[in-house]
Amino acid sequence: MDWTPQNKPNMIRLTALVSFGTNVSPSLLPPEKIQMFVNVFSHLPYDVLLKCDKDVLPGKSENIKIFKWLPQSDVLRHPNLKLFINQGGLQSTDEAISAGVPLIGIPMLGDQWYNAEKYVLHKIGIRLDLASLSENEFRSAIEKITTDNSYRDNIVRLRILMEDKPQSPLERAVWWTEHVLRHGGAKHLRAAGANISWAEYLELVLIVLIALFSILLIMSLSIYML
Repeated sequence: MDWTPQNKPNMIRLTALVSFGTNVSPSLLPPEKIQMFVNVFSHLPYDVLLKCDKDVLPGKSENIKIFKWLPQSDVLRHPNLKLFINQGGLQSTDEAISAGVPLIGIPMLGDQWYNAEKYVLHKIGIRLDLASLSENEFRSAIEKITTDNSYRDNIVRLRILMEDKPQSPLERAVWWTEHVLRHGGAKHLRAAGANISWAEYLELVLIVLIALFSILLIMSLSIYML
């Protein structure tokens, strides 16, 4: 199902969002893990919006809504969203902090383990390991995040800290763009290396000196051996 006006849920009920990013599709996970997710989600007393590349999940209950694409940032900002279960991606983490939604991170690739560890450090979420994850552990993590208001309070506090700056990123980008235009390309901001010659860039002088030194060394050793 695609996120269209016809298929868009009204989200009157409390809701959880589940997305593992663009690089990991739920269908690629081990079948027993997929079934574990379905079993846990099916018994939750609220809807679960699941980003999935498949239209059908065996054992799926009515409260699990499958979408092949979701406007993640918009969904995260919905007031009824209780929880974001993700893979620990950096962009997903930033969007969750901006929306003030607590997290459960299940890292799978690259920097996702590091990011999920920060959930625990800042007390904005819980990190789980997919390989050893059981139904009981997963269910307990969801219950803890959704019933302990400290996780939401902490992520809202973190958002306030991150947004406490003299300019927004957009305003700063506009200011520097206008600065460059005002000063004819802003050559004063260019790195010194931008104006060097190709010979300097390739360090040809150093290469020539090394070559001459090597030749002199070989000649000296040859004369000495004679």
